[in-house]
Amino acid sequence: MSRTRELVEEEIIRVATQCFSERGYQATTIEEIAARVDISRVTFYTYFENKEALLQTIFDRSLRAYQEGLATILAAPLLRREKLRRIVAHQVASFTADQPAIRIFISEEKTLPPRIARRVRGVYSKIDRLLEQETDKGIAAGELIDVPPRLLVYAFMGMCNWLYRWYKPDGPFTQDMIVETFTHILESGCLRSAEKSVETPLSERLGELEKGVGEIKQELKKVSRHLRLKGER
Repeated sequence: MSRTRELVEEEIIRVATQCFSERGYQATTIEEIAARVDISRVTFYTYFENKEALLQTIFDRSLRAYQEGLATILAAPLLRREKLRRIVAHQVASFTADQPAIRIFISEEKTLPPRIARRVRGVYSKIDRLLEQETDKGIAAGELIDVPPRLLVYAFMGMCNWLYRWYKPDGPFTQDMIVETFTHILESGCLRSAEKSVETPLSERLGELEKGVGEIKQELKKVSRHLRLKGER
């Protein structure tokens, strides 16, 4: 493929992803995509057989990158706590870096061509199973709370998947902030707390101790004054 042809194909994919995300797959026409890329409808067909083939290419690219990243994390010899952190970071990155494509496959799932919709559901099911297996191992090892693994996966995925609805690149929340918050929620909510006691910070404990000593001093003063008055009588 020549460099020029490659650049045009990339531009078609970029523009189509944006159009599908903004207007919806069904409402977007080939004419609209071609006009925005500044090519003719005839030229469009030299790159893609039809609109569905274009959507399939977008789907394959987005999900392939996501699956490869997830598989790498799950196969790594890491503590489960670290795996969970990395999965959160991977999920957040996927939903914030490739927002238009992700929005298509989540918000437009019911209007996608049946063949592609089945593939989307198949990939999502495979991802759910992989996470469910990892969660099941964590429960068996006593690292996670004992709840149905699938429900725990749904809770986690739901928290991350909703990003496409509210995340904005120029908004108040950075990727790092989201990862940090989601990880904290995940660890506080599903990791066993019995294995690590949550201690009060040293400064707080010293403050409480100081307060207690102060109260004891006040009581001693009261007792001393009471005894002195009693002796004077």
